[in-house]
Amino acid sequence: MAVAGNPNVGKSTLFNVLTGETARVGNWPGVTVERKEGVRVYKNKKFCFVDLPGTYGISATSLEEIVAREYIISGEPNVVLVLVDGTAPERTLYLPIQILELMPNVVIAVTKADMTHKMGIHIHIDKLEARLGVPVVEVSAIQGSGIRELLEAILAVTGKKRGREKPLRIDYGGLEPIISEVEKIIKKYNILKMYPARWVAIRLLEGDPRLEELIRKSGKADVLAKIKQISSSARQSIGRDLGEIIAVSRFNFVDNLVKEIVVRIAVEEETKLFEEIFQHEIAGVVFSSLFLVLFFSLVFTINSGFPLDVIFCWLGWKQLAELLASYSLLGLMDEIFSFINATIAQLLESYNVQPWLISLITDGIISGVGSVLSFLPLLIITFFLLSILEDSGLAARLAYSYNSLLSKFGLSGRAIYPIVISFGCNVPGILSSRTALEEEERQQLIFSVPFVPCQARLIVIIAFATAYFSSSVMQALVMFMVYAVSLIVAILTSSLFRRFMFRKKEAPIFLLEIPPIHKPSLKVVWWLTWDYSKHFLRKAGLIILSLSIVTWFLLNHGPSGFTYNPKESYAAILGNFLAYFLSLYGVPKESAWIIGFALIQGFIAKEGLIEAIALLEGGEANVKDALLALGLNPVQAFSLLILFTLYVPCIPTVAAIKQEIGKNSLTLLIILYMFAVAIALSLLVNTILSILAV
Repeated sequence: MAVAGNPNVGKSTLFNVLTGETARVGNWPGVTVERKEGVRVYKNKKFCFVDLPGTYGISATSLEEIVAREYIISGEPNVVLVLVDGTAPERTLYLPIQILELMPNVVIAVTKADMTHKMGIHIHIDKLEARLGVPVVEVSAIQGSGIRELLEAILAVTGKKRGREKPLRIDYGGLEPIISEVEKIIKKYNILKMYPARWVAIRLLEGDPRLEELIRKSGKADVLAKIKQISSSARQSIGRDLGEIIAVSRFNFVDNLVKEIVVRIAVEEETKLFEEIFQHEIAGVVFSSLFLVLFFSLVFTINSGFPLDVIFCWLGWKQLAELLASYSLLGLMDEIFSFINATIAQLLESYNVQPWLISLITDGIISGVGSVLSFLPLLIITFFLLSILEDSGLAARLAYSYNSLLSKFGLSGRAIYPIVISFGCNVPGILSSRTALEEEERQQLIFSVPFVPCQARLIVIIAFATAYFSSSVMQALVMFMVYAVSLIVAILTSSLFRRFMFRKKEAPIFLLEIPPIHKPSLKVVWWLTWDYSKHFLRKAGLIILSLSIVTWFLLNHGPSGFTYNPKESYAAILGNFLAYFLSLYGVPKESAWIIGFALIQGFIAKEGLIEAIALLEGGEANVKDALLALGLNPVQAFSLLILFTLYVPCIPTVAAIKQEIGKNSLTLLIILYMFAVAIALSLLVNTILSILAV
């Protein structure tokens, strides 16, 4: 890996972080320019970093530029790592553009990430990566952030999984016909075959003494004279120096790119009182907790009506609660997809399409797509408001106030966001684990936040609590105990994985730049929001759709073929298979298979668990009556409630886990771990409560 960058871009600091104490210093062959090399081992691969001289370009106008360019083109480096100063992107993007015109195997590191936000500078990394076609990673050598992502990007480029296939092509407008003419001559006479022909043509038109010298030494002085004649004629025709036109075009490319990807915001110093509140050990946690409760209550109320609908129910305003849930974004999305389902089913029936195919399209494919899109409003709203916190500088202060508390469980203050978000939905909770300070903490959160009861599981908790416990005091106590157990399991899971899987006892080092509080930029907020949301839709959507179709097959097919009766389906057979396991809780035999079937249905969406029980109990309109028909006692009901709350949340959550972890083995490990914890803990609770009841 050749490491290139302007002077003072942070190249030496990053090189030292990447290579540690392995660096050795010498001189480049034949010159007095210093050559520094270092080694880093990552994932059993040895990375050899060669620190190129600091240059502002590769025009070969100085000895340093000649050394840098000759090494890049020598064929020795697999990848060129080019640094861009995050505090001065307008000035330092010119070098990577020049290198990209020369070769495609480039990774760009945007340095000084710890300073950019503090200075009110926001760089849209994803858009920069999309525009240039090569991996772009934001790093802070001081804090050590982004190093893992940088090494992964280098691996991906060397493995041809990411990056460009061809060098970058900049449109030089009126010079393009002249460039093409010179390029044809270069290819015809096989001049400087080690370089891309277009790049050589552009450099010769700019006037490159080094390339001209190489052409003369190769015995092609007559060809060079022909090219110079073309260049001279073009210069006389246009009336301007060609090198100037090319340089201006390149600077215009950089300028237009910067306008798209960089936003600068004026920042002001915050008030001392505000800082003191956040930094106080007790007041900071209390104030931050109240702020987050109100903040995310707004998010979830807009999306699904929760928690206002629950409050309205407790107050006896059931009609108002139902109205709020019906006209929430989630309620409206359900209405839209129900209408689409009914319309398409009716249309297909009019064309005499086979019933099984209609069911596949409506109940499998459309429902699968609907389950993906139904998450979109929640994701957008959640990440929109989170981005406001991040961009305004409030997020860093909230994280700081929780750090002391969460560090006792092997987490940093930043972990508060995934935990709190998961009370509404585990999917954005898992996705927001990307804000973690280190990779180990990110995986800890992915392993643990699925245990946090989401609003869908709240429906199950409320249904069981109101059905099997008559007094309001007991209902409240049951709900509190279920939430307490879930949170304890989540926190302990995080600590256990950190200690035994990652072999770390201490919490992540909380190095966080506290930026001044400032008015957030809507442009930056939208960048962050859409980047989070689109990654989920693009990667997790296919997994959700696939699992939805598989589940549809199990629910609508049995040994005799397609069936409308769920009691004759493969899902029911699996439910009967689970009946033996549920007998360990003392569940009546005639109800055990129904609960087993409901567990499978709950994998699609937790609220589906209640719907399945109501359906198989004869379509009871009253959920309470359907649950009571199972014949459970309060001990069994509470034990099963622990099981229902802790086992794998739903298909979209599994998809989010797979997307973020990236490994099937680890995803399977999390699923098996959740099942094991849910079963062990619920059986333990059942045994203890049964003994106490006697």
